Amino acid sequence: MKTELEKFRTRWLRWLGQKTRADRPTWVTLLDSNWAGWASKVHSRCNPNFVKSPTWKSADCRKKLKRFWMDAINMATMEELITLDSLYATETIERRGR
Repeated sequence: MKTELEKFRTRWLRWLGQKTRADRPTWVTLLDSNWAGWASKVHSRCNPNFVKSPTWKSADCRKKLKRFWMDAINMATMEELITLDSLYATETIERRGR
């Protein structure tokens, strides 16, 4: 049986898969400072040599960004995933308010 943390990770990995589909441009929203900031914080907590988000200027940018996020989701603690939930909820509410 999966733990709650594993369920959270699975849900976010599915979300990431949909967000970074090759036939959709929605992956670029992951470059937004709020989203990128969350992933960078997770990476910096887990890797003391991590300085900042990598640059995303190559032809395989979408794939690199997906890997960066996948790693962050897999390294995240439950508290960090709850923070990601909060970020998602805030973004959704703001989008609906526009």
